[in-house]
Amino acid sequence: MQNVRIPVTVDPVKSANKKVVYDGVVPGKTMTRLQESLVEPCPDPEASVEFGIDEQGISYFTGKAKVAVKVLCERCNTPLAVDILAQFAYAPVTKRQVADDFPDSYEAIEVNDFGEINLHGLVEDELILAMPLAPKHDAKACQVDRDAMTWGEIDESAAEESENPFAVLQELKRK
Repeated sequence: MQNVRIPVTVDPVKSANKKVVYDGVVPGKTMTRLQESLVEPCPDPEASVEFGIDEQGISYFTGKAKVAVKVLCERCNTPLAVDILAQFAYAPVTKRQVADDFPDSYEAIEVNDFGEINLHGLVEDELILAMPLAPKHDAKACQVDRDAMTWGEIDESAAEESENPFAVLQELKRK
């Protein structure tokens, strides 16, 4: 199968009326914000976007994107392979469609001055949101020794000696 590029921008209302479906890839080299958090350049994510009109007459589009990337493990600071899968459902805000009318299953999205949305930017945003916050190897597979993961002991006497910042409020409450 040939990898077809997803269009950069589309008119979501016209595409919904035509029930357009895009299956293809988004060029990974254009995803500069995603690239900043990766160890290696991002391969081209596979994406699928389907436009339609629901029972309430709301134009919408749903889709998913997936890509395998390498990030740094937060524990041992070595490369870690992560599979990212993002799923999304949006409804464009237009003069006829107001965000207050959308069901909870759709996220509202603003169209530009030409009535279009940037699909490449949207896929990049969704992939960034789907990334793990603190990627780590499994504890057994991580290169950091379990003993090296401890940072020391807390001095109990120092913790007890510190003054309570709410002591003044306690005194006022007693009065």
